[in-house]
Parts: sequence; C-alpha cells; structure tokens
Amino acid sequence: MLSVESARRCPNGFILFHLIWVQSFELECPDECECHYFRINWVTDCSESNLTEIPYDELSRSVYVLDLNGNNITTLKPFPPDIKMRRLQIANNRISRVEKDAFMGLEYLIDIDLSGNNITYIDPEAFL
Repeated sequence: MLSVESARRCPNGFILFHLIWVQSFELECPDECECHYFRINWVTDCSESNLTEIPYDELSRSVYVLDLNGNNITTLKPFPPDIKMRRLQIANNRISRVEKDAFMGLEYLIDIDLSGNNITYIDPEAFL
C-alpha cells in the first residue's frame, strides 16, 4: 500500500494516495445501495431498494447520511459501534416497534425520520 512518506517523494503520489484512500471508503457500500460524497459527507442511499432489513455489517463507519426510505424494513437492531452517522432517513417502511437500544451507539445522530411507518410502540429507552 502507498504510504504517506512515499507520497511526499513522488510528485503525483499524493493524488494517487488520495484516490486509493477515497476508493477504500467507496468499497464500504452495501450491494443494494449507492454511495457517494455530498460535499465532504459520505452518503449511503439505500432508498427504494426492497430491503427487508438494514445491512448493518456492510455500512461504512464514516457514513454521515443513511437513506433507507421506501423499503420493507420491519425491525430496528442496534447499529455497529463507532458509526459516525448524523442523519437516518427510514420513512415509509414497515416498522411497528422501536425497541430498547435501537439507536444505541449513534452518539452523533441529530436527525431521524421515521414518518410513514405504522409505529405502535416506542420503548422509553430507545433513544438513550
């Protein structure tokens, strides 16, 4: 792998190093989704992908926006630790319950859209 030191010695090395670094993040994109940068933020767009569950194991820890709108997701499980997500869009799915710890570890989360679901129960500790 190209190191930072070798990038300093090679005039075009930094560009190559940057491309390899950016590509490594792009590899962390679920198969059913499209991933891209919006400004400087990593966006994972899985909307309208007929998902029945969230692809937790395939998510980049650097995801800033996760769009899961318009799928068939029924259950929310805890997200992977150390994920940097700020926005979670999960509207128009089939979620009926939000269980305890569903958003555990999402310490950077500032916006969540659960509209269009048939939620009948939210555990009091779901957002702690």
